[in-house]
Amino acid sequence: MPYLSQIIGRAVQDASGDAFDRIADLVIYHGTEKFPKITGILLSGDRSRVAIIPWDAVTEVSAAGIRLRVERPRLTPRPLQPDEVLLRDNIFDCQVVDTDDLKVVRVNDIELRQVGTELRVVAADVGTRSLLRRLGLEPLVAGVFERLGRPLPQGMIPWNLVAVLGGTMTPLKLSISREKLKDIHPADLADLLEELDRDERVEMMTALGDETAAEVLEEAQPDVQATVIQELPKERAADVLEEMAPEEAADVLGELPEHRADELISLMEEEKAEEVSRLLEYPPETAAGKMTTEYIALSETMTVEEVLARLREARPDDETIYYLYVVDAQERLVGVLSIRSLIISAPQTPISQVMRTNVVYVEPDASVPDVAGALVKYDLLAVPVVEPGGRLVGIVTVDHLLDTLLETYGSGKLGGGVDLLRRKARREAAGGGAAGPPGGAPPPRGDDGSQEGTPRRGAPAGAGGPEAGTPHPPT
Repeated sequence: MPYLSQIIGRAVQDASGDAFDRIADLVIYHGTEKFPKITGILLSGDRSRVAIIPWDAVTEVSAAGIRLRVERPRLTPRPLQPDEVLLRDNIFDCQVVDTDDLKVVRVNDIELRQVGTELRVVAADVGTRSLLRRLGLEPLVAGVFERLGRPLPQGMIPWNLVAVLGGTMTPLKLSISREKLKDIHPADLADLLEELDRDERVEMMTALGDETAAEVLEEAQPDVQATVIQELPKERAADVLEEMAPEEAADVLGELPEHRADELISLMEEEKAEEVSRLLEYPPETAAGKMTTEYIALSETMTVEEVLARLREARPDDETIYYLYVVDAQERLVGVLSIRSLIISAPQTPISQVMRTNVVYVEPDASVPDVAGALVKYDLLAVPVVEPGGRLVGIVTVDHLLDTLLETYGSGKLGGGVDLLRRKARREAAGGGAAGPPGGAPPPRGDDGSQEGTPRRGAPAGAGGPEAGTPHPPT
């Protein structure tokens, strides 16, 4: 008898042939086996759900039901174990993750297979046939479609490709979920996250490591981000926020009730908490509200050799490695370096001699349209955000404003020939993959903050200032 729906409700006979009850559910051990075996039977008369008949008491499975090898008085029921799962109660009509096709599906039936004396779960049935089977209509409807030359397709997912979420979480169950989810890209997990219900979302995020969970959350929609952080235990939520990019964490916290945001910030590491708190002070639709504070800042007194040594030690990611910002003792932006300039310069050369000093920048309170306009007008991949006093506080990259740029300017190309539409598609497909090299150049230290070919301080770049300073990434 291959399907769970065909076993539920069948008679249970003891060794004497006495049919004393009916099958309410079957139990599996949620262990490491790819195709778990049935470990017990739950009887209809057991309303308490605590008296499981062990499977080793079964001698025969047939169309009529199950026959036991002992008489009823000699049965030794046992409680349901923590890592056991009731198939009908916990998996029928529940959502699971198809880890092969990367989608959330609803289980309509479960295929079983006799292997020697064992009965094993081999597949989840998510197709139309399974619904018809449970209604008792499969033979009739399937026969009609076959006569029409359009046989109903099977909807089987091998059990080893199914990740079961929801229900009681145990260390073993979480380790299995983690193992099945670990090879799925964060962007795909984010799509799956949006299809799951509350308990399943919590379990998925609990099964993932902090870093992966942060990557998944960064790829999710804002409403899902806020909901997940609200639902996670506060310590876990704070750990995930710490692993997120500061601007992403600030965006999520900005969507939460103030008391919840303050509580989570108090649980974060001090340095990260201060960084995120500072970002939350800025209006969200400004340059400062969209900027990232993750960039490389170098002292103007360093040499090329010292910079290269620092880069080898820091191992910066792809988004920050191409452009290196040079600051003075007051953290004012005085120049920008490219990797190329470092490679072709002598090791002992002061970086102040090879950095670029012309600038395109925006102030913290610049509007998002003005920032987008600066990126387009000056053909940049990123623009520094500089306070009126000259201090560098962050950068806004093309990736931070992709939706705004596409809506306002279409899929035209920006700095380095970057096609916005392709960039967005690649970012979504690769989970926000590597951004292009941040561009832009530092502001000068003139009396009025201006320089030939440079927007005046206080006039947002690309919004009425003089013509471009650095139209392409510095080399």
